[in-house]
Amino acid sequence: MPDFVARWRAIAVAALASLPVSMASAPALAIPEEAAMKKLAVIPVFLLTSEQGIPLPIPRGDNLILPMFLQKDRANQELATFEKANANAKAKVSAIPMNVANDKVNEMNIKLKDKGKQIVSPIVGSAADMNQAVSILEKQGVSKEDIQKGLSVPVFFHKPFLTIKTPEGSRGVFFMTYKDATTAASKVQGTKPEILAVDLTNALAQIIDEKEDRFVFYPTAAFFALMKEQPAAKP
Repeated sequence: MPDFVARWRAIAVAALASLPVSMASAPALAIPEEAAMKKLAVIPVFLLTSEQGIPLPIPRGDNLILPMFLQKDRANQELATFEKANANAKAKVSAIPMNVANDKVNEMNIKLKDKGKQIVSPIVGSAADMNQAVSILEKQGVSKEDIQKGLSVPVFFHKPFLTIKTPEGSRGVFFMTYKDATTAASKVQGTKPEILAVDLTNALAQIIDEKEDRFVFYPTAAFFALMKEQPAAKP
């Protein structure tokens, strides 16, 4: 196990001690990968699609690239670049839940396998969040080499873990932005919890490894903005 993962696992295990004791009595059922991925539904990604909403990967070398942006303005910049290079193409920026976007890419890759091509779909967040995560991990003693190898999409959590109430009970929270993690910590009475960082893949691995459903992702600002844009339901 790489040092980067091993160090985080040790920290996460210690942080788990803050979760409600009552949860220990829950059935010992491992969390399926599909259930863990569905937790990403509150994290919309913005990507280039056709007017019908079909993802538009961009040829690059022998493969195709389909960036998934966490910020809409960054996706709009990508759209402007795409339109300059493809004057006759009609494209738009579409917001898709991260788990759905991942499923779409997997489906497209299955069809492309016989052609010897593959869609690479990096998740692109903010430079500020990446810098914060790097700084946090360096303070934890993780080497620059391990950070470079293991950190692609930073996720933040707390020690002790902060929890929120859900219809299924209390859950520990992972945050996609340092700002949201800081805001949550500021609302804690007394000693403020320490903010820690990890890569998204490791956060998902921790969720899947748990024998109980203990975690959720906090909805991003983009999620709340999209909810406000939804037309009001008719009575």
